[in-house]
Amino acid sequence: MIYNSFVFYDCQITFQTRRNCSACRLAKCFNGGMQRDRLLTAEQKAAKRRQIEENRNLALHSNPKTNEQEFQLSSSTFLDDLLMLTETDILLTDFTDLLSIQPQQTLLSPEDLQRVETISRFYQNRIELAARNGLPWDPSMHAQTFLDVLNSHSVSVMRLLSFFKQIPEFNQLNVDDKVTLIKYNLLTVLGINSALSYNIETKQLIESESDLPSNVQYFRVLHGYNISMQTTKIFGAFLNIAKQDRKIIELTVIILILTKGFSVISDHDEPLLNDIMSAHHVQNDYTELLWKYMETTHGYKKTVDLFSELIRHVISWQVVYEQMRNNILRTLSPEDIGELVPIMKSTLRIS
Repeated sequence: MIYNSFVFYDCQITFQTRRNCSACRLAKCFNGGMQRDRLLTAEQKAAKRRQIEENRNLALHSNPKTNEQEFQLSSSTFLDDLLMLTETDILLTDFTDLLSIQPQQTLLSPEDLQRVETISRFYQNRIELAARNGLPWDPSMHAQTFLDVLNSHSVSVMRLLSFFKQIPEFNQLNVDDKVTLIKYNLLTVLGINSALSYNIETKQLIESESDLPSNVQYFRVLHGYNISMQTTKIFGAFLNIAKQDRKIIELTVIILILTKGFSVISDHDEPLLNDIMSAHHVQNDYTELLWKYMETTHGYKKTVDLFSELIRHVISWQVVYEQMRNNILRTLSPEDIGELVPIMKSTLRIS
């Protein structure tokens, strides 16, 4: 093509051919939405790098289990584009050898870091707060029957609710909206939350030293081999993420409890939220906080891998948990339902 006496070749730019023609590659990046004002001078780029390292050092100090060798300079795209990475996005992140391009940084500020630490403290406080408010089941008592096992789960439910009640933004939501979000999201979130209490060495699920381990003897009998294997595989992925960094799961459960229409299985009985935008804004805020924390602590590349893995397994977990819920409902007799503690009736969405 010829424009103003300059010759431009309309080359096909792919990930494999991106280095063949720098001009067409740059043109494609601009056509894809890259902004010229995001090109930085060498001095600006160095300043950005220093700021990244300062914030990462703060995060490293608060999270000593993180391997310092995993830290790397960020080349992040916008968070909203994370799940829609296009060919152009890939080209942008690998274009720094041609120009001094530094996409928008998603840095964790000291205030953000303090917020993450406060959330972790809220999570630790959940057990004491739930006990103070009264539990519907004694966690030190052995659950012998299947009904006992279901009722014993009410302890974990109450503790998780005590965690959410400490989150200021969640408390400020419409009261009826909070009830809806908890009723339709809590069961799935409860399973993911369990990854923070599972002891890999003893293979026991126990939240507090004073608790008896959860009774899982009915699990395979009730749900069958296939669901048991699926659950083990997906839960193992959450365990792996929690082992690397517990704070990721702590932030994730907040994000998931705020999701309207969370279940991949359509539930036509789920009411609309009275103020859906408020819930949406809070969820976006915590999603951004999670992304910034992960990128600052673990680097951009590992964050993309972890975030993608997290989303993939959350979706799979929803499907499996809906099947498990249906199995439970088919097993319960009217007499059993009458003996369920109220919080478990609500969690299982039994009217």
